[in-house]
Amino acid sequence: MTAPEPILVERLLVERQLAPLKFEVVAGIDGLDKLRISNTRIQKPDLALAGYLPSVKPGRLQILGESEYDFLRTFPAEEAELRLRRLMELDIPCVVSTKGTRPPKAVLAAADAAGVPLMVTPVQTSEAIEAISDFLEDVLAPRIQLHGVLVDVFSLGTLIVGDPGLGKSECALELVYRGHRLVADDTVVIRRIHHRGLLGSPHELLENYLELRGVGIIDVRKHFGMTATSPAVSLSLVIQLTKLTPEAREMEQKWREQMMERPSAWTSTEEILGVEIPKYTMVVAPGRDLAIMVETAVRKCLLAQRGIEDERGFLESVNLIAQGGDDDGNE
Repeated sequence: MTAPEPILVERLLVERQLAPLKFEVVAGIDGLDKLRISNTRIQKPDLALAGYLPSVKPGRLQILGESEYDFLRTFPAEEAELRLRRLMELDIPCVVSTKGTRPPKAVLAAADAAGVPLMVTPVQTSEAIEAISDFLEDVLAPRIQLHGVLVDVFSLGTLIVGDPGLGKSECALELVYRGHRLVADDTVVIRRIHHRGLLGSPHELLENYLELRGVGIIDVRKHFGMTATSPAVSLSLVIQLTKLTPEAREMEQKWREQMMERPSAWTSTEEILGVEIPKYTMVVAPGRDLAIMVETAVRKCLLAQRGIEDERGFLESVNLIAQGGDDDGNE
């Protein structure tokens, strides 16, 4: 797992995702290319303005909204300005003032002196917090790179992993032919997003590309159209491909025994960035259609999310038949 680098405050001004906030830098412009945001959480400095300065956490963007300004109006103007100046002197990367509210000139001067960017946005506080939080959670999320293929199958992010040469990319291409969407081939970037779980995407240099042995690299979007690829998908299922070996045969036998003892929609799980993901292990052998096996596994996973499990239903039917036979025998 790699921890993302903190981002410069100036990045807030150039991201298309944040363009609707229409940021205006009114003070502290010198800090735009020096100070960095390292925390995904946004802070409203209520306690700091009340005098408890340790409540402000380093690296967190500060929001001044209507409630903060209403609180400051309960003090004489000089005291309110003093409390805002103290906030600027703390280890903070920047301050965003919402609803178009411009702080007093003394506060702007304090921001300039401390080199802390102070930006004004015309949008409501709740809208600003939501937009900035989504952006920061995306760029500052813990992440890991895995070797495999990520495909959007029936809107379920399915990560196919296994040793080289087992046909992962060929399986992904067949799934694209079946109407599903390629997300990433070879290098899959997984990020842990707080409110969306695990989000998978391609490496920035490999987006839309897929490599086939003996054919070369193809641009899937150009070959199959705009709907053949997806920039990202929530990771919901892992499929491990393995060669047909004596060990694999033993594994399949253990799976059958486990199913009889503890019926479940999947045999194991994979932990990625601290999140448990359902996992199937599929043996690759001549004559096995990997694409249709993957589709079926995804269908089983979708049904399991609704509480429907084939194994459990099968065993319940078997038990009912067995109980009926015992009753006949006793009679």
